[in-house]
Amino acid sequence: MFVRGQLTRQRGVDPRGLTFAFLDLETTGLHPNKGSRVCEVGIVRMRGDGVVLDEYSTLVNPGMRINNEEYHGITNADVKHAPTFQDVAGDVLAYLGGAIVVSHNLDYEERFLIAEYGRLGITLQGVPGLCTLVTARVHLDRWGYKLDNVANLITGEWPTALHSALGDSRALAATLAKLIAEAPQPLAWAGPPPGPLPSLPRTGIISPRAAGLRKGTEGWLATLTARLPYMASSPPPRPDGLRDYRALLAHALVDGRIVGEEATQLAVVAGRAGLTQSTARQVHEEFLAEARARAEDDGVVTSVELKELQRAAKELAASHLISDLEEAAAANRARTNGPLKGWRILPVGDSADVTEVVDYAVEQGAKVAVNVTKTVRLVIDGGAGQDDPRIAKAVTAGIDIMSPDQARKVLEAEAAKVRGGLFADAEGAQVAGRLAAERTAATRPARPEWHEFWRPREMTPAEYHARFVERHDDWDETPTIRITVPATVRVPATPVMTAQKKSGCAAVIAVGGLLVGGAFELVRQVIA
Repeated sequence: MFVRGQLTRQRGVDPRGLTFAFLDLETTGLHPNKGSRVCEVGIVRMRGDGVVLDEYSTLVNPGMRINNEEYHGITNADVKHAPTFQDVAGDVLAYLGGAIVVSHNLDYEERFLIAEYGRLGITLQGVPGLCTLVTARVHLDRWGYKLDNVANLITGEWPTALHSALGDSRALAATLAKLIAEAPQPLAWAGPPPGPLPSLPRTGIISPRAAGLRKGTEGWLATLTARLPYMASSPPPRPDGLRDYRALLAHALVDGRIVGEEATQLAVVAGRAGLTQSTARQVHEEFLAEARARAEDDGVVTSVELKELQRAAKELAASHLISDLEEAAAANRARTNGPLKGWRILPVGDSADVTEVVDYAVEQGAKVAVNVTKTVRLVIDGGAGQDDPRIAKAVTAGIDIMSPDQARKVLEAEAAKVRGGLFADAEGAQVAGRLAAERTAATRPARPEWHEFWRPREMTPAEYHARFVERHDDWDETPTIRITVPATVRVPATPVMTAQKKSGCAAVIAVGGLLVGGAFELVRQVIA
């Protein structure tokens, strides 16, 4: 099915302009020739320069019982409402077409794709492919070539949502983008160019899984949304699933916060509704907008209602929808507790200059008086003061009387003094800024740590075969178990069996009932 190319240090095509389709499959077992089926598909389309173009992810109903839940976390209940592979076969080809298909151990994905499309009577040939397991081995001299190890080495981060199809595809995409961008020597693509694949009818049916949920710093729903696929063209949510999701969301937000169990339930319903990142955000924003409309029905949003909206907006990652309400509340608090708090001013006249100064004073927390009282600290005379009896009263009471320009300067100086506090020093702020700029200019980007494992030269095919094929080196570090039995214990020779793993590499394990019996006999002799 795949025509394999490689990322080489020799001449080739600049990979930064090519489109790659990072593919990961979760399956019910390891052997498609023995009936194992695909139960989840994850695809990330990305340019070689790291720009993500599209994503696709869905659970797949394998039509058989899943007995390896402990590996990928997919249960029989999860796939009950999911589409079959026949339902998604056209969509998968569309997302793989026109790109170089990338997988960590491409042989594994190839065997399952051949089996699944073979059931539909479709044979795929000549698809350009890249195996990042081989790429890592060829260029990096560091033991531990599992995806999570390689991803952590190159990106500095452990993959999230590991053993979910989309999570693994994203980790692989981020790793290859970093490898291409930061390799000590430029890498080039040596292999067939991307091309179209056969066209099949597309259904657009998806049942994505939001795996690896955690609260994080932004809340459960933010993580849930991020775990859904980022699709350039999202299919519309299924109405029944969407109705359940909105109902469950309302139930979860009754107390103003979402906890882990509620997030897990929402993730299940989100998958059944076929939500993507964009449609989930749309649902969350519509939900909050409707709640705001109910709060504004009587024309006033009370402080209690605002707090409810703020809690919900934080959980829904939609605070921008109530930012105007928050700004109005903040402005009101600022006016109440502003730097001119305690000031009471009396404007005399209604000229534009007087109005402007009064507005400024009110914004900074001052109050406006109508008559002269003992709490008035400043009278602003707009020019018609001689005819206003309040001026005479102010003079008698010893209250300052100023023109609008004079009043503005006094008020601004008072506000600046309050804001600055006891230790305000503009020169000190300038010194701190200058030192920060000097440090930034002097800091040079550090050499990535993984460069120390970069092979002096890439391995040749012969060297790779001798190192990783003939010697049966296991890329996921499963050790060979050796048991030594004393000569006094006679154990007939037992057959050697080879256990195939998803890695496609062999681990030799001595097994057999007679060996167990021999070990038992050894223990019995020691005790005796």
